[in-house]
Amino acid sequence: MSSKLIAIPALLLSIALLGGCGGGEDKNPLPRLVKVVVIGQTIEGADVGVANKDPGKLYFDASGKVTELLAKRGDRVQAGQSLARLMPNTISSESTVLVSYRAAKAELQSAEADFKRYSDLKAKNFISASEFDRRVAVIEAARAKYEQSMEQMGFVTLRAIEPGQLIEFGLTLGQMVDIKDLVARVKTEGSSSRPITKNNQAILLPATAIHGDGTSVYKLTLDPESKSVGTIAIAKVTLGKVDDVSAEVLAGLSLGDVVIATGWHALSVGQKVRIALSEKAE
Repeated sequence: MSSKLIAIPALLLSIALLGGCGGGEDKNPLPRLVKVVVIGQTIEGADVGVANKDPGKLYFDASGKVTELLAKRGDRVQAGQSLARLMPNTISSESTVLVSYRAAKAELQSAEADFKRYSDLKAKNFISASEFDRRVAVIEAARAKYEQSMEQMGFVTLRAIEPGQLIEFGLTLGQMVDIKDLVARVKTEGSSSRPITKNNQAILLPATAIHGDGTSVYKLTLDPESKSVGTIAIAKVTLGKVDDVSAEVLAGLSLGDVVIATGWHALSVGQKVRIALSEKAE
């Protein structure tokens, strides 16, 4: 691709973990505040070499300890798909956020075990749909808390740069790796699609907007006559090259689309949210 990748904050707006509540006797809380990116704007730091990386050779962007394995050798992977996570060496073992992370991880593991049990009960019609929905909400909350704790700590995610097959992947939990260590190889397929462009420049998403499957983002559709409140829906995307900062958009989004930039793990399809700040796309 000959066009130069544009630099990115593509309108990274402030995020609030909790939506504010109305004053007085208003019993309806305001929708949660979110951080968004408008397709076609720039995102700070995105010119740090998406096009210069070898898509077949994967490295972590920090040194540290492997805390999660999200794929295995032989898997077919999508561009942007999360493969593993690492806790950087810069995080102190005495850190209070590390304590919070461990507590959130334990809570998630417990919620996952309970959810499996309730899924079995639901399949046998031993519990009501409303009770099952309540359990879904519990595990979603636990996952959100876990993801938020990792985000606060600055965990590093290893992502596939291009689609292909994971032919080498020898990481183990607890393994210490260096920023220079080659940790995975992908037999890439490339893509015949051309990236969405603006003024002959590739349009990028922040990597934090991409869900773990490498193919989904949350798109925000604003309510009629509203410039800040809307509803979340899943958008399936095709990505080009991806690094820890940004991803080329090949298909699935259009210029001007509003996408949840980060914190998507704490949200759900159909949820009403409001943008913290509002700017027009360039």
